[in-house]
Amino acid sequence: MQAITSLTTIIDFLYDDLFLNKETVEYFKKLKEEGPAAYEEAIKIIYEGYFVFAMIWSFGGPLVDAKISYNGILRGMASRVKFPDGSLIYDYYFDPLKGTWALWSEKVKPFDPNFDGLFANLVVPTAETTRQKFLIDMHRKTRKGLLYVGFAGTGKTTVIKDYFASVDKETTVCSSMNMNSYTDSKALQVVIESNVDKRMGRIFGPPSGKILMFFMDDLNMPKLDKYGTQSPICLIRQIIDYQLVFDRDHLEEKKTLQDIMFIGCLNPKSGSFVIDLRLSRHFTMIALGLPEKEILNTIYHQVLSNHLKNFDNTFNGYAKKLVDATAVVFNGIALTAQFMPTAKKFHY
Repeated sequence: MQAITSLTTIIDFLYDDLFLNKETVEYFKKLKEEGPAAYEEAIKIIYEGYFVFAMIWSFGGPLVDAKISYNGILRGMASRVKFPDGSLIYDYYFDPLKGTWALWSEKVKPFDPNFDGLFANLVVPTAETTRQKFLIDMHRKTRKGLLYVGFAGTGKTTVIKDYFASVDKETTVCSSMNMNSYTDSKALQVVIESNVDKRMGRIFGPPSGKILMFFMDDLNMPKLDKYGTQSPICLIRQIIDYQLVFDRDHLEEKKTLQDIMFIGCLNPKSGSFVIDLRLSRHFTMIALGLPEKEILNTIYHQVLSNHLKNFDNTFNGYAKKLVDATAVVFNGIALTAQFMPTAKKFHY
């Protein structure tokens, strides 16, 4: 059911957005002038493209090792809108105006060399960050939860915080909480209630006209109680299912929470490893893997090239060589036995 609800959510969003976009409205108007046959054929192509795109991220989003086989399955399903050869289905989005698949890499914005923040907060746009931003924005507009799953170093938190930095503050309030083994439901409730205002009576929510995106990092870290449950997880599920919490000082009083959506990430190799299925069923689950070699080279090459442009022109050609050489040295060290993860030092 989790994948089915994610599938329908994505299709509903794409379909609604289709008739809100000025370009597509003009495109349909032109097709109707050409005749009902051309319009009907275009609609069928778009519907199939949207369905296949929704299949990619609803059923294929949580996959890691099975991505290659799932890639083959969906390529066989797409009868009207064939995928181009050369890349996985995850590398494409459907363009309704052309009726074909296009690469996410074509939508990547150029690196901003004038970034003046901390180097640790620097995010170089890639195809991965571009498609994840699109997915997060889609879920924000539909108010459906999104859950990122991946090992340490896959960029889960970076993707979400990068989205928070660029989201429209006029429509969205962003808040986050890092969970650990000591986090309980009371601590979580205090943080959530600190981000909402009283609207009327016992109804609370973010400022009128806004939505609260509440990010929970390391969602599976809270310790299990003797019944095998986690109180923060139960509270989140209660809020999603019933939109209410109880006043901690006066338990007979309820507080209704409105316009809140949750987004989280977890490492399946830490904490309780998994979370309650009664909570995860409310989320679209996306598995992130370690960045591929090409993506890493693109990131570091852009940063280093921008730095070297202030030097003599003879240094311009060294950026790629330095990045490639550093990667070779790093992999040579990281893959040796004495530096591999162990039970005592599992992080590196």
